[in-house]
Order: sequence, then C-alpha cells, then structure tokens
Amino acid sequence: MKRFKFFIVPILLFAFSEILSASAVYLRNILRIEGFQENPLLGYGVVVGLKGTGDSDSGSQTKEIISRIANNFGFNINPEKIKPKNSAVVLVSATITPFSQQGSRLDVKVSSIYDAKSLEGGELIITPLMGGDNDIYAIAEGSVMTDRFSRGVMGYVPRGAIMQKSVDNTIVDTNNIITFVVQESLGYGAVNKSADAIRQKYPEAVKEVSFNRIRVSVPQDTEINSFIENIFKLSADIDDEPSVLVDSKSGILISGGNVIITESAISYGGMKLEIGTAQNSSTAGQKSEGSFKLLKGSATVQELFDSLNETGFTGNDIVKILQLLYKNGNLKARLILQ
Repeated sequence: MKRFKFFIVPILLFAFSEILSASAVYLRNILRIEGFQENPLLGYGVVVGLKGTGDSDSGSQTKEIISRIANNFGFNINPEKIKPKNSAVVLVSATITPFSQQGSRLDVKVSSIYDAKSLEGGELIITPLMGGDNDIYAIAEGSVMTDRFSRGVMGYVPRGAIMQKSVDNTIVDTNNIITFVVQESLGYGAVNKSADAIRQKYPEAVKEVSFNRIRVSVPQDTEINSFIENIFKLSADIDDEPSVLVDSKSGILISGGNVIITESAISYGGMKLEIGTAQNSSTAGQKSEGSFKLLKGSATVQELFDSLNETGFTGNDIVKILQLLYKNGNLKARLILQ
C-alpha cells in the first residue's frame, strides 16, 4: 500500500522573545475527560466499478477475496477465472467520536492495498468495521471520492459508515469521580489554576491533583452532564502564550493567524512545499513539477492557510501540515485543535 511520507527539514529558526502575561481561558479549551475519547475502527473491503484501474490480474489475493464474497451469496466461482482490474482491495477506516451512538454516521477513509492505479469512480461494497476488541461497530459502503494528492489510491466516503452499536465510554468511576486531564503542554501552573477554579465553584469536589490530572467528585443530587458543562464554563488565568486555534474537522483557522512560522521545507503527498524561503523570494508563489513555493520571507499562519487553500489542499491536509510544523518546533505557538 502506498503511503505518504511526511517530513520537515528546518532551515532557519528565528530568535525571538515574548513577554508572557496571564489571561482568562475557558477550561473547556484546555481540559478533556479521561475515558471520553475517539475510537478507531478498521475493516478490509473491496472497491468495485473501476474503469480498468483496479488491481492487476497477477493479484491472487484480490481474486481470492472477490471469490469468497461471491461464495457468501451462494455463487461458486473459481478465483482463477476472475479478472480484478475493475476492482481493488482496500483498507477501510473510520473514527467513532465520543458522542457517536448506534445509528450515527461516520466518515470513512479507504486506501488501496495492492497495485490499483486509482480508486476514482469506484464503489465500496458493504464492509464491516471492527474495533480493538474485534467486535463489529459499524458497516461501511458507498461511492468513493478520491484524494488527488494520493494520485487516486486513497479516498473517502463521506458519512459512509453506520454505527451498529455504541461504545461504552465510562467517565465516572465507582466512587462517582470524574478525571479531568489538562492539556499536557501547559505545565503545572495551568493544572493548579484549573483545580483552583473548580474548587471555587465546588469547594469539596477536587479529591486529587496528580501530574496533569484532576480527580473531581460529582456532588450528590447533581446531574452529570450539567456538572461537566458547569466545569467547562469555568475560566482560569493561564500564563498567556501565542496560540493557534483550528477546527480539526474543517481545517478552518479560528484564531492565531498572526503567529510566525519559521522557514521550512515539507514533503507532502509527492509535492515539496517551501515555507518562507527568503533566499529565493522572487519565485514565491510559482508552481513547478513536484514543487510549490508557498511564501516569501517570514511566514505567518494566516499566509500559510491562504496559500494552502489556493493550492487546493483539503482541510485535513492543512491540519496535518500544521501538526508537523508544531511537532518540529517551526510553529511558534500552542496548537489547539477543536
């Protein structure tokens, strides 16, 4: 299976200093609940209806899989008689969000396993999706929309899976305690100030503060959802630092557009993106085969977003690129995805 290679080569680090101040931050932006999380699903399926761009005739695995599917419907087909060029075996994945329930629809990602040239125009046939416990949690099927940056061997089926059963997200333990987890990058100061904010609202609720976890007891005769909502409405004076807030689903920049990105070169989806290459600023914005120079001189997050959108990158692409910049230290701010 073809996979993208992501790597970032730092070219220059800007020296700068910031005077940190304190500002009120809603706890909902820096806390999550332990046990209330996303869960990945994985399946093994077939995309059909391709125009000769599927797996090659030499793919014995593809023939065997298609033969088994036909046999399940009562047809006795010899695998050697199958010509798989109009079909492709794929890995199918989806993610259960914390609020997904039985009947919810999930976005589906499909990726070619063997040597298919393109999944464009294909149809994913019914595919069970399993969790880490090997139970089936969703069924996927539908028309595949291909990703041009993967040259067509990876695609998506928007809302293509239906949840068959819900995941039991246990957020309250047997002692009626919820564990809130403070964003790891914020440090002990943010943990202590978050705990103090909860104590001011519920004086007896905080039972333990350990590392970045705050164990909070739900008061008697209090509805759990209302209690959590009230906690998330609280605010704390956290040491201010530059931050970039992005909607992780759409890739839309919410705030932090003026944050500086240091110069880098990124390989993404077979294309080299040069960010802030001051040495050749006269060629900024010009596209050549396998390369696109996004910005000239120093770059801001807003300039990066504008350039990526103009080039045709999806919201998911933009989020991944931003995460890589943050991990490598080129994004001089705290990255918040919501």
